[in-house]
Amino acid sequence: MKRSTVRPSRGRHAVRRAGGRRALVLLATVLLGLALAAMSGVGHAETRSPWSRVEPGPEPEYPDVTVTDNWLSRRLDARDVLVIDVRPVASYLAGHVPGAVSFPPELVPEVVSLRELARLPDVLGDLGLSGRELLICCGEVSYSREAAGLFWLLEVAGADRVAVLDGGVVGWCAGGRELASEDVRRPQATWVREPNPELLATREYVRRSFGEPGVEIIDARGLEAWRGPVGSEDWGSLVRVGHIPHALPFDFTTFFAPDGRFLPPSETWSSFAKLGPRPANPIDLCDEFVVHGWGRGGTDSDAWGDGTLAYFLLRRAGIAGVRLYSKGWSDWAGDPYLPIVRIVGGEELRHRLGKSRRWLRPSAPPGDFAFFDVRHPSDHKRSHIRGSVTLRSDYFADSLDVRLDHHWPDIDRATTPAVTYCYGERCIRSRATSTAAAREGFIYIERFHGGLDEWHSIGGKLVRAE
Repeated sequence: MKRSTVRPSRGRHAVRRAGGRRALVLLATVLLGLALAAMSGVGHAETRSPWSRVEPGPEPEYPDVTVTDNWLSRRLDARDVLVIDVRPVASYLAGHVPGAVSFPPELVPEVVSLRELARLPDVLGDLGLSGRELLICCGEVSYSREAAGLFWLLEVAGADRVAVLDGGVVGWCAGGRELASEDVRRPQATWVREPNPELLATREYVRRSFGEPGVEIIDARGLEAWRGPVGSEDWGSLVRVGHIPHALPFDFTTFFAPDGRFLPPSETWSSFAKLGPRPANPIDLCDEFVVHGWGRGGTDSDAWGDGTLAYFLLRRAGIAGVRLYSKGWSDWAGDPYLPIVRIVGGEELRHRLGKSRRWLRPSAPPGDFAFFDVRHPSDHKRSHIRGSVTLRSDYFADSLDVRLDHHWPDIDRATTPAVTYCYGERCIRSRATSTAAAREGFIYIERFHGGLDEWHSIGGKLVRAE
Protein backbone atom coordinates (compact mmCIF):
# COMPACT_ATOMS: atom_id res chain seq x y z
CA MET A 1 0.00 0.00 0.00
CA LYS A 2 1.24 3.50 -0.85
CA ARG A 3 1.97 5.63 2.18
CA SER A 4 0.14 8.92 2.29
CA THR A 5 1.96 12.08 3.29
CA VAL A 6 0.19 14.88 5.11
CA ARG A 7 1.52 18.26 4.11
CA PRO A 8 0.57 21.66 5.52
CA SER A 9 -1.61 23.74 3.30
CA ARG A 10 -0.10 26.50 1.16
CA GLY A 11 -2.32 28.94 3.03
CA ARG A 12 -0.45 28.33 6.31
CA HIS A 13 2.92 28.87 4.56
CA ALA A 14 1.65 32.13 3.13
CA VAL A 15 0.56 33.36 6.57
CA ARG A 16 3.95 32.52 8.06
CA ARG A 17 5.81 34.26 5.26
CA ALA A 18 3.59 37.33 5.55
CA GLY A 19 4.13 37.45 9.32
CA GLY A 20 7.88 37.16 8.83
CA ARG A 21 7.86 39.97 6.29
CA ARG A 22 5.88 42.20 8.66
CA ALA A 23 8.35 41.50 11.45
CA LEU A 24 11.27 42.36 9.18
CA VAL A 25 9.55 45.53 8.03
CA LEU A 26 8.88 46.53 11.63
CA LEU A 27 12.49 45.83 12.62
CA ALA A 28 13.77 47.81 9.65
CA THR A 29 11.50 50.73 10.56
CA VAL A 30 12.78 50.77 14.14
CA LEU A 31 16.41 50.61 13.02
CA LEU A 32 15.82 53.37 10.48
CA GLY A 33 14.23 55.55 13.16
CA LEU A 34 17.17 55.01 15.49
CA ALA A 35 19.59 55.84 12.70
CA LEU A 36 17.75 59.04 11.80
CA ALA A 37 17.63 60.06 15.46
CA ALA A 38 21.38 59.53 15.76
CA MET A 39 22.02 61.51 12.56
CA SER A 40 19.88 64.41 13.73
CA GLY A 41 21.47 64.45 17.17
CA VAL A 42 18.26 63.45 18.99
CA GLY A 43 19.16 61.91 22.34
CA HIS A 44 22.84 62.74 21.85
CA ALA A 45 23.32 64.31 25.26
CA GLU A 46 21.51 61.45 27.00
CA THR A 47 23.46 58.61 25.39
CA ARG A 48 26.99 59.95 25.12
CA SER A 49 29.49 58.07 27.25
CA PRO A 50 31.58 60.26 29.58
CA TRP A 51 34.70 58.95 27.84
CA SER A 52 33.49 58.86 24.24
CA ARG A 53 35.37 60.78 21.59
CA VAL A 54 33.73 63.99 20.37
CA GLU A 55 34.67 65.54 17.05
CA PRO A 56 34.32 69.33 16.83
CA GLY A 57 31.71 70.48 14.36
CA PRO A 58 32.13 73.16 11.71
CA GLU A 59 33.30 76.58 12.82
CA PRO A 60 30.46 78.84 13.96
CA GLU A 61 29.56 82.30 12.79
CA TYR A 62 31.48 84.52 15.17
CA PRO A 63 29.46 87.31 16.81
CA ASP A 64 30.52 90.95 16.46
CA VAL A 65 31.46 91.52 20.09
CA THR A 66 34.74 93.41 19.59
CA VAL A 67 35.57 96.62 17.75
CA THR A 68 38.97 97.98 16.79
CA ASP A 69 40.25 101.48 17.50
CA ASN A 70 40.30 102.15 13.74
CA TRP A 71 36.65 101.21 13.42
CA LEU A 72 35.65 103.27 16.45
CA SER A 73 37.58 106.39 15.37
CA ARG A 74 35.43 106.62 12.24
CA ARG A 75 32.17 106.36 14.20
CA LEU A 76 32.63 108.51 17.28
CA ASP A 77 30.00 110.95 16.04
CA ALA A 78 27.39 108.27 15.32
CA ARG A 79 24.26 108.78 17.42
CA ASP A 80 23.80 105.04 18.06
CA VAL A 81 27.37 104.35 19.26
CA LEU A 82 28.20 104.90 22.93
CA VAL A 83 31.55 104.16 24.59
CA ILE A 84 31.41 103.21 28.28
CA ASP A 85 34.65 103.64 30.24
CA VAL A 86 34.84 101.15 33.12
CA ARG A 87 38.09 102.37 34.65
CA PRO A 88 38.22 104.21 38.00
CA VAL A 89 36.87 107.78 37.91
CA ALA A 90 40.35 109.26 38.38
CA SER A 91 41.63 107.41 35.30
CA TYR A 92 38.57 108.45 33.33
CA LEU A 93 39.02 112.15 34.18
CA ALA A 94 42.72 111.97 33.34
CA GLY A 95 41.84 110.98 29.79
CA HIS A 96 39.32 108.83 27.96
CA VAL A 97 38.04 108.07 24.48
CA PRO A 98 36.16 111.19 23.31
CA GLY A 99 32.46 111.01 24.12
CA ALA A 100 32.80 108.09 26.54
CA VAL A 101 30.67 108.04 29.69
CA SER A 102 32.04 106.80 33.00
CA PHE A 103 30.84 103.56 34.54
CA PRO A 104 33.43 102.99 37.31
CA PRO A 105 34.19 99.48 38.57
CA GLU A 106 32.37 100.02 41.86
CA LEU A 107 29.10 100.35 39.94
CA VAL A 108 29.58 96.94 38.33
CA PRO A 109 28.39 94.48 40.98
CA GLU A 110 30.71 91.64 41.96
CA VAL A 111 27.82 89.22 41.61
CA VAL A 112 24.32 89.44 40.24
CA SER A 113 21.39 87.61 41.78
CA LEU A 114 17.91 87.34 40.32
CA ARG A 115 16.78 90.06 42.75
CA GLU A 116 19.57 92.40 41.61
CA LEU A 117 18.74 91.58 38.01
CA ALA A 118 15.32 93.15 38.47
CA ARG A 119 16.97 96.43 39.52
CA LEU A 120 19.35 96.64 36.57
CA PRO A 121 17.02 98.57 34.23
CA ASP A 122 16.79 101.44 36.72
CA VAL A 123 20.57 101.55 37.24
CA LEU A 124 21.27 101.62 33.51
CA GLY A 125 18.52 104.13 32.82
CA ASP A 126 20.01 106.51 35.42
CA LEU A 127 23.27 106.37 33.45
CA GLY A 128 21.45 107.44 30.30
CA LEU A 129 21.38 104.03 28.62
CA SER A 130 18.32 102.81 26.75
CA GLY A 131 19.62 99.56 25.24
CA ARG A 132 18.99 100.76 21.70
CA GLU A 133 22.60 101.92 21.28
CA LEU A 134 25.67 99.96 20.28
CA LEU A 135 27.35 99.86 23.70
CA ILE A 136 31.15 99.58 23.64
CA CYS A 137 32.85 98.60 26.89
CA CYS A 138 36.28 100.17 27.27
CA GLY A 139 38.89 99.21 29.85
CA GLU A 140 42.58 99.96 30.18
CA VAL A 141 43.58 97.03 27.93
CA SER A 142 41.92 94.21 25.99
CA TYR A 143 42.04 91.78 28.87
CA SER A 144 40.25 94.17 31.22
CA ARG A 145 38.12 92.10 33.54
CA GLU A 146 36.02 95.15 34.28
CA ALA A 147 35.17 95.60 30.59
CA ALA A 148 34.27 91.92 30.32
CA GLY A 149 32.19 92.20 33.48
CA LEU A 150 30.22 95.13 32.05
CA PHE A 151 29.80 93.24 28.77
CA TRP A 152 28.17 90.34 30.63
CA LEU A 153 26.11 92.67 32.79
CA LEU A 154 24.69 94.44 29.73
CA GLU A 155 23.88 91.15 28.04
CA VAL A 156 22.13 89.93 31.18
CA ALA A 157 20.18 93.19 31.17
CA GLY A 158 18.99 92.34 27.65
CA ALA A 159 21.23 94.48 25.42
CA ASP A 160 21.64 92.87 22.01
CA ARG A 161 24.38 95.19 20.71
CA VAL A 162 27.36 95.07 23.04
CA ALA A 163 31.08 94.99 22.25
CA VAL A 164 34.50 95.45 23.87
CA LEU A 165 37.14 97.82 22.50
CA ASP A 166 40.12 95.70 21.48
CA GLY A 167 43.23 97.24 23.04
CA GLY A 168 41.27 99.47 25.40
CA VAL A 169 42.56 102.97 26.16
CA VAL A 170 46.15 101.80 25.76
CA GLY A 171 45.44 100.59 22.23
CA TRP A 172 43.58 103.80 21.42
CA CYS A 173 46.61 105.89 22.43
CA ALA A 174 49.03 103.56 20.65
CA GLY A 175 47.37 104.58 17.39
CA GLY A 176 48.28 108.23 18.04
CA ARG A 177 44.74 109.27 18.91
CA GLU A 178 43.78 112.01 21.35
CA LEU A 179 42.09 111.54 24.70
CA ALA A 180 39.40 113.80 26.14
CA SER A 181 39.10 114.91 29.78
CA GLU A 182 35.57 116.34 30.06
CA ASP A 183 33.09 114.50 32.26
CA VAL A 184 30.37 113.36 29.85
CA ARG A 185 26.90 113.11 31.38
CA ARG A 186 23.83 111.81 29.57
CA PRO A 187 20.24 112.61 30.41
CA GLN A 188 18.26 109.95 32.20
CA ALA A 189 16.75 107.34 29.88
CA THR A 190 14.43 104.36 30.03
CA TRP A 191 16.04 100.95 29.57
CA VAL A 192 13.85 99.20 27.01
CA ARG A 193 15.33 95.69 26.95
CA GLU A 194 14.09 92.64 28.81
CA PRO A 195 16.61 90.90 31.10
CA ASN A 196 18.15 87.54 30.15
CA PRO A 197 18.20 85.48 33.37
CA GLU A 198 19.27 82.40 31.36
CA LEU A 199 22.78 83.89 31.19
CA LEU A 200 22.99 83.66 34.98
CA ALA A 201 23.84 80.43 36.82
CA THR A 202 22.92 80.19 40.48
CA ARG A 203 24.42 77.86 43.08
CA GLU A 204 21.34 75.65 42.88
CA TYR A 205 21.58 75.51 39.10
CA VAL A 206 25.21 74.38 39.30
CA ARG A 207 24.36 71.83 41.99
CA ARG A 208 21.73 70.27 39.74
CA SER A 209 23.88 70.44 36.62
CA PHE A 210 27.37 69.18 37.42
CA GLY A 211 28.00 65.87 35.71
CA GLU A 212 24.77 66.02 33.74
CA PRO A 213 25.08 65.13 30.03
CA GLY A 214 25.27 68.22 27.84
CA VAL A 215 26.61 70.55 30.56
CA GLU A 216 30.25 71.48 31.11
CA ILE A 217 31.54 73.56 34.03
CA ILE A 218 34.64 75.61 33.24
CA ASP A 219 36.86 76.80 36.10
CA ALA A 220 38.63 80.01 35.09
CA ARG A 221 40.69 80.43 38.30
CA GLY A 222 43.76 78.66 36.92
CA LEU A 223 45.18 75.15 37.11
CA GLU A 224 46.71 75.42 40.59
CA ALA A 225 43.50 76.68 42.17
CA TRP A 226 41.56 73.96 40.35
CA ARG A 227 43.91 71.28 41.68
CA GLY A 228 43.83 72.65 45.22
CA PRO A 229 46.92 72.91 47.44
CA VAL A 230 48.01 70.00 49.58
CA GLY A 231 45.56 69.78 52.46
CA SER A 232 46.01 69.12 56.13
CA GLU A 233 47.38 65.76 57.25
CA ASP A 234 44.45 65.56 59.63
CA TRP A 235 41.26 64.51 57.86
CA GLY A 236 39.28 66.14 60.64
CA SER A 237 40.44 69.60 59.56
CA LEU A 238 39.79 69.38 55.85
CA VAL A 239 39.86 72.71 54.07
CA ARG A 240 37.56 73.71 51.25
CA VAL A 241 39.98 73.77 48.33
CA GLY A 242 39.78 72.17 44.91
CA HIS A 243 37.03 72.47 42.33
CA ILE A 244 33.36 71.84 41.64
CA PRO A 245 32.84 68.18 40.66
CA HIS A 246 33.31 67.54 36.94
CA ALA A 247 34.67 71.07 36.33
CA LEU A 248 37.53 71.48 33.87
CA PRO A 249 40.26 74.13 34.18
CA PHE A 250 41.14 76.39 31.30
CA ASP A 251 43.83 79.05 30.92
CA PHE A 252 42.09 81.90 29.11
CA THR A 253 45.35 83.84 28.70
CA THR A 254 45.89 81.65 25.63
CA PHE A 255 43.17 83.71 23.96
CA PHE A 256 45.42 86.78 23.77
CA ALA A 257 48.23 87.73 21.38
CA PRO A 258 51.68 88.69 22.77
CA ASP A 259 50.78 92.39 22.46
CA GLY A 260 47.74 91.87 24.71
CA ARG A 261 45.12 92.15 21.99
CA PHE A 262 42.58 89.46 21.20
CA LEU A 263 43.53 86.58 18.95
CA PRO A 264 41.28 85.98 15.92
CA PRO A 265 38.04 84.24 16.98
CA SER A 266 38.87 81.21 14.83
CA GLU A 267 42.07 80.63 16.80
CA THR A 268 40.28 80.87 20.13
CA TRP A 269 37.57 78.50 18.88
CA SER A 270 40.24 75.98 17.80
CA SER A 271 42.03 76.33 21.13
CA PHE A 272 38.90 75.76 23.17
CA ALA A 273 37.87 72.84 20.95
CA LYS A 274 40.92 70.95 22.30
CA LEU A 275 39.82 71.27 25.92
CA GLY A 276 38.78 68.05 27.57
CA PRO A 277 39.70 65.54 30.24
CA ARG A 278 42.32 64.23 27.77
CA PRO A 279 43.32 65.01 24.15
CA ALA A 280 41.32 62.09 22.74
CA ASN A 281 38.17 63.25 24.53
CA PRO A 282 37.57 66.95 23.89
CA ILE A 283 34.39 68.58 25.10
CA ASP A 284 31.40 68.95 22.82
CA LEU A 285 31.19 72.60 21.77
CA CYS A 286 27.43 72.21 21.35
CA ASP A 287 27.08 71.65 25.10
CA GLU A 288 26.01 74.33 27.54
CA PHE A 289 28.92 75.91 29.41
CA VAL A 290 28.81 77.30 32.93
CA VAL A 291 31.91 79.38 33.69
CA HIS A 292 33.03 80.69 37.04
CA GLY A 293 35.95 82.39 38.73
CA TRP A 294 36.71 83.14 42.36
CA GLY A 295 33.56 85.15 42.96
CA ARG A 296 33.36 87.59 45.84
CA GLY A 297 36.40 87.68 48.11
CA GLY A 298 38.89 86.18 45.63
CA THR A 299 42.62 86.19 46.15
CA ASP A 300 43.22 89.15 43.83
CA SER A 301 41.68 92.59 44.11
CA ASP A 302 39.94 92.17 40.77
CA ALA A 303 39.59 88.41 40.83
CA TRP A 304 35.80 88.61 40.83
CA GLY A 305 35.99 89.36 37.14
CA ASP A 306 37.95 86.37 35.87
CA GLY A 307 34.71 84.47 35.38
CA THR A 308 33.25 87.33 33.35
CA LEU A 309 36.39 87.49 31.22
CA ALA A 310 35.99 83.78 30.50
CA TYR A 311 32.34 84.36 29.64
CA PHE A 312 33.22 87.10 27.15
CA LEU A 313 36.01 85.10 25.53
CA LEU A 314 33.74 82.10 25.02
CA ARG A 315 31.08 84.32 23.51
CA ARG A 316 33.68 85.81 21.18
CA ALA A 317 34.83 82.29 20.22
CA GLY A 318 31.33 81.53 18.93
CA ILE A 319 30.21 79.31 21.82
CA ALA A 320 26.46 79.78 21.89
CA GLY A 321 25.31 78.39 25.23
CA VAL A 322 27.26 80.13 28.01
CA ARG A 323 26.13 80.96 31.54
CA LEU A 324 28.13 82.72 34.25
CA TYR A 325 28.14 81.55 37.84
CA SER A 326 29.04 85.02 39.07
CA LYS A 327 29.24 84.09 42.76
CA GLY A 328 31.84 81.52 41.78
CA TRP A 329 34.08 79.38 43.91
CA SER A 330 33.78 81.47 47.06
CA ASP A 331 30.03 80.85 47.05
CA TRP A 332 30.31 77.13 46.31
CA ALA A 333 33.10 76.39 48.78
CA GLY A 334 31.38 78.49 51.43
CA ASP A 335 28.54 75.98 51.65
CA PRO A 336 29.82 72.99 53.69
CA TYR A 337 27.09 70.75 52.27
CA LEU A 338 28.27 71.05 48.67
CA PRO A 339 30.82 68.55 47.30
CA ILE A 340 34.33 69.51 46.25
CA VAL A 341 37.02 67.58 44.40
CA ARG A 342 40.75 67.99 45.02
CA ILE A 343 43.71 66.54 43.14
CA VAL A 344 45.90 64.54 45.50
CA GLY A 345 49.57 63.75 44.79
CA GLY A 346 51.38 60.44 45.13
CA GLU A 347 53.54 61.42 48.11
CA GLU A 348 50.53 62.71 50.01
CA LEU A 349 48.62 59.52 49.27
CA ARG A 350 51.53 57.34 50.37
CA HIS A 351 51.77 59.27 53.64
CA ARG A 352 48.07 58.82 54.33
CA LEU A 353 48.20 55.12 53.57
CA GLY A 354 51.12 54.82 55.98
CA LYS A 355 49.06 56.40 58.74
CA SER A 356 46.14 54.09 57.96
CA ARG A 357 48.14 50.83 58.07
CA ARG A 358 46.28 48.03 59.87
CA TRP A 359 48.50 46.06 62.27
CA LEU A 360 47.08 42.62 61.50
CA ARG A 361 46.20 43.21 57.83
CA PRO A 362 48.56 45.76 56.26
CA SER A 363 46.76 45.48 52.91
CA ALA A 364 43.29 46.12 54.38
CA PRO A 365 41.35 49.15 53.15
CA PRO A 366 42.18 52.32 55.10
CA GLY A 367 39.83 53.11 57.93
CA ASP A 368 39.70 56.90 57.52
CA PHE A 369 38.91 57.23 53.81
CA ALA A 370 37.26 55.15 51.10
CA PHE A 371 39.84 54.17 48.48
CA PHE A 372 38.77 52.96 45.03
CA ASP A 373 40.70 51.55 42.09
CA VAL A 374 38.47 52.37 39.10
CA ARG A 375 40.52 50.44 36.53
CA HIS A 376 39.34 47.16 35.06
CA PRO A 377 38.96 44.50 37.82
CA SER A 378 41.43 42.19 36.07
CA ASP A 379 44.12 44.87 36.30
CA HIS A 380 43.32 45.38 39.98
CA LYS A 381 43.66 41.65 40.58
CA ARG A 382 47.05 41.64 38.86
CA SER A 383 48.39 44.52 40.99
CA HIS A 384 47.07 47.59 42.76
CA ILE A 385 47.92 50.19 45.37
CA ARG A 386 47.67 48.70 48.83
CA GLY A 387 44.33 49.29 50.50
CA SER A 388 42.37 50.11 47.37
CA VAL A 389 39.11 48.36 46.56
CA THR A 390 38.20 47.59 42.97
CA LEU A 391 35.13 49.35 41.66
CA ARG A 392 34.88 49.42 37.90
CA SER A 393 34.15 52.89 36.55
CA ASP A 394 31.12 52.00 34.45
CA TYR A 395 29.47 50.29 37.46
CA PHE A 396 30.65 52.83 40.02
CA ALA A 397 27.37 54.49 40.97
CA ASP A 398 25.38 51.23 40.87
CA SER A 399 27.86 49.28 43.03
CA LEU A 400 29.09 52.00 45.39
CA ASP A 401 26.66 51.17 48.20
CA VAL A 402 27.63 47.49 48.12
CA ARG A 403 31.33 48.28 48.38
CA LEU A 404 30.78 50.74 51.18
CA ASP A 405 28.58 48.34 53.17
CA HIS A 406 31.24 45.64 52.87
CA HIS A 407 34.42 47.63 53.54
CA TRP A 408 33.25 50.82 55.30
CA PRO A 409 29.87 50.01 56.90
CA ASP A 410 29.98 52.98 59.30
CA ILE A 411 31.20 55.59 56.83
CA ASP A 412 29.87 59.14 57.00
CA ARG A 413 29.85 60.51 53.48
CA ALA A 414 29.64 64.08 54.77
CA THR A 415 33.01 63.89 56.55
CA THR A 416 34.91 60.88 55.18
CA PRO A 417 36.72 61.45 51.87
CA ALA A 418 36.48 59.17 48.86
CA VAL A 419 39.71 58.73 46.88
CA THR A 420 39.81 57.34 43.34
CA TYR A 421 42.66 56.49 41.00
CA CYS A 422 43.10 55.10 37.52
CA TYR A 423 45.99 54.31 35.16
CA GLY A 424 47.38 57.84 34.85
CA GLU A 425 46.62 61.42 33.88
CA ARG A 426 45.43 60.35 30.44
CA CYS A 427 42.77 58.14 32.03
CA ILE A 428 39.46 59.98 32.48
CA ARG A 429 37.75 57.38 34.64
CA SER A 430 38.83 59.08 37.85
CA ARG A 431 37.03 62.23 36.71
CA ALA A 432 33.79 60.39 35.93
CA THR A 433 33.91 58.39 39.17
CA SER A 434 34.75 61.36 41.38
CA THR A 435 31.70 63.09 39.90
CA ALA A 436 29.62 59.98 40.60
CA ALA A 437 30.89 59.92 44.20
CA ALA A 438 29.80 63.55 44.60
CA ARG A 439 26.36 62.78 43.19
CA GLU A 440 26.09 59.84 45.60
CA GLY A 441 26.55 62.02 48.66
CA PHE A 442 30.29 62.34 49.29
CA ILE A 443 31.27 65.91 50.20
CA TYR A 444 35.05 65.50 50.01
CA ILE A 445 36.42 63.68 46.97
CA GLU A 446 40.10 63.24 46.14
CA ARG A 447 41.37 62.32 42.67
CA PHE A 448 44.78 60.71 42.52
CA HIS A 449 45.06 62.14 39.03
CA GLY A 450 48.54 60.76 38.39
CA GLY A 451 47.33 57.23 39.03
CA LEU A 452 49.55 54.22 38.53
CA ASP A 453 51.96 56.21 36.37
CA GLU A 454 52.76 58.65 39.18
CA TRP A 455 52.77 55.86 41.77
CA HIS A 456 55.48 54.05 39.80
CA SER A 457 57.48 57.29 39.39
CA ILE A 458 57.74 57.79 43.18
CA GLY A 459 58.69 54.14 43.80
CA GLY A 460 55.32 53.19 45.23
CA LYS A 461 54.78 49.48 45.82
CA LEU A 462 51.91 47.43 44.43
CA VAL A 463 50.26 44.33 45.84
CA ARG A 464 48.21 41.53 44.35
CA ALA A 465 44.60 40.82 45.25
CA GLU A 466 44.28 38.48 48.20
